[in-house]
Amino acid sequence: MVTGSERLGWMQFAQSQAELATFHYAIYLDGSRGELAGASCETSQSATLFQCSAPLPDMTVGPHTIELAAFIIDGVVLESPRSAGIQVTKTALAAAPAPGPASTWPEQMALATTDGLQLRLDRIAQGVTNPVDMAFAPDGRLFIAEETGRVRVLMPDGRLAAEPALALDDTRWLALAIDQRFEQTGFVYVLGTRASRDGGQAFALLRFREAANTFFSPIVLLDAVPAASPATGSLRADADGTLFVALDDGGNAQQAGDYSVPNGKILRLNPDGTTPGDQAGLTPMYASDLRSPRGFAWQPQSRLLWIADQMTENSAVVAAIGAATGAGRRGVRVTSYALPRGTRPSSLAFYGADAVPALHGNLLIASDEGQHLLRVRFDAMEPTRVLGTERLLRNTIGGIRSIAVSKDGKIYLATADALATLELAAR
Repeated sequence: MVTGSERLGWMQFAQSQAELATFHYAIYLDGSRGELAGASCETSQSATLFQCSAPLPDMTVGPHTIELAAFIIDGVVLESPRSAGIQVTKTALAAAPAPGPASTWPEQMALATTDGLQLRLDRIAQGVTNPVDMAFAPDGRLFIAEETGRVRVLMPDGRLAAEPALALDDTRWLALAIDQRFEQTGFVYVLGTRASRDGGQAFALLRFREAANTFFSPIVLLDAVPAASPATGSLRADADGTLFVALDDGGNAQQAGDYSVPNGKILRLNPDGTTPGDQAGLTPMYASDLRSPRGFAWQPQSRLLWIADQMTENSAVVAAIGAATGAGRRGVRVTSYALPRGTRPSSLAFYGADAVPALHGNLLIASDEGQHLLRVRFDAMEPTRVLGTERLLRNTIGGIRSIAVSKDGKIYLATADALATLELAAR
């Protein structure tokens, strides 16, 4: 009997970590093939034998047969024979309680971490409505994308501008990014969904120019890609000026491994929406095997791209994506880490500032439904190795919907209706 929250385990032979990184895994559920997402492997007693695991695929209640195969992509798909079938029976899960309303919390509170770090939380603004993402402009302004189709502006003095920079009635925003050359271009990118012709929702990536706290001159860079319900997606601009766009699997897990569709992929685009010339295969598809992406960020130590992905109702992972060797840019999954149960990610950011040295290199994952901020610590000598996690602000300020870190090292948090900063407490 399984509930669906368990993990599937197997032993994988590979000559080296480099060879292991080339492997993908196909899972056959009752004979139907799909690509297994969220796999992670660790060295066992043998240097060439790796202990691997991954979340179980989504299954309906009742009996099922699961088979596994490994494959590589070398121009064509080369796949191993299937494993012996595993018989499982999924039982019904009790429905999880819906998250409660945002808590009423004081304008300032103290916070201590397990390693003795003393932090201070300050509520700095109210009046936002269901923010989904935040991004800093070079001049210190904070742009805040609201789910309702608006973009708000928090001024450097902590004042929330009364008028939105943008308001679209027909669009639900998911993510926002600032162009790396914003001071010259004024470009801001916003990812959202709009009603499609078939009555569903479709992704739309738009580029705007910004001046005097106003977005104008919209250009559509990507549209008409079917989205899941509810839709999830992520958006960030890399240091080289390219855009990284993560889209959910459109409600069909099999699409995550299908390179003929953009669903379940990370796309890498130029600022005008074209494919960068150094992309492998002259396609914008950079990495695959995503289900429901909830944010990504580059790790300061390794420059790996870490992405949070909600795999099933009760399991989520963060995965590190590195650049594959060879001709053309393409991402490969270096490792993945299963998040503690109850952490449904909504946003993430690495802390790369010097203001709080104890947090440097930590991954901070906001959880709206889990109502906490998850701190993930890594090994300084082996940046893909997780040393431990800690839940901060648990059931204290309500659900945390978005997170961003300013240049001066303040951590900005957004709840359903307020903004707060987290910083080192004065001694």
